[in-house]
Amino acid sequence: MTSKSLSAACAVQLCLASIAQSQEQSPSHAIRWWEVTTVVGAVAVASLADRTVNIWSKDHRSENSDKLAAIFRTGGQPAVVLGVGGGIALAGVISDRDGLRRSGERILASAAVAGLTTAAIKLTAGRVRPIDTDDPYIFKPFSGNDAFPSGHATLAFALATSLSDEIHNPWISVVLYTGATGTAWSRINDQRHWLSDVLMGGAIGITGAKIMNGRWRILGLAPPRFLVDPAGARVEWRARF
Repeated sequence: MTSKSLSAACAVQLCLASIAQSQEQSPSHAIRWWEVTTVVGAVAVASLADRTVNIWSKDHRSENSDKLAAIFRTGGQPAVVLGVGGGIALAGVISDRDGLRRSGERILASAAVAGLTTAAIKLTAGRVRPIDTDDPYIFKPFSGNDAFPSGHATLAFALATSLSDEIHNPWISVVLYTGATGTAWSRINDQRHWLSDVLMGGAIGITGAKIMNGRWRILGLAPPRFLVDPAGARVEWRARF
């Protein structure tokens, strides 16, 4: 085995060990209407810079930026997110460690909830991508145009937030969020999304992960429990009013 393979294996083992050993649980925060309004308002204000950022990105795009974007883009690929969450859950099953298995399940649930939310908004909004227009305010609902929000940014931030909340290591959190930010930037570099697209995608990804991890609550919903027994597999969801 090469030294690079050994380093990667050690990094994976350290990540799994950190998840398994962490027992901290922050008090849950009930999302308030004004917080949602603030986020939506901030994205709306950021959209005023969409055209400027897009022009700057096109003017500074290069072969090197495309290569770097290709690396960061993988952080928002569904296969990567599912592979990380599924791998952690499988490691928990194989090692008979329920805590590790549940961590993997929460990561998968975070990606699923955030991804489905983004997909629904994409379908409804129908925003045209910057590669097809210079006008950031062209929306064609149910037309197949799907710039808003960014799916890659959603999944990248959902994964970064989930892993950060499971591991509880500030240095690893910095690396994870830096990677997610790089994924968001890559979509702007590639002319696939406007600035406001990736900001909303990031907000959805973080929110989905926080809700699934039990850090935040919306409409009184507690995080889901994944139950597996001889009768089959199911998800149990509780609400507090």
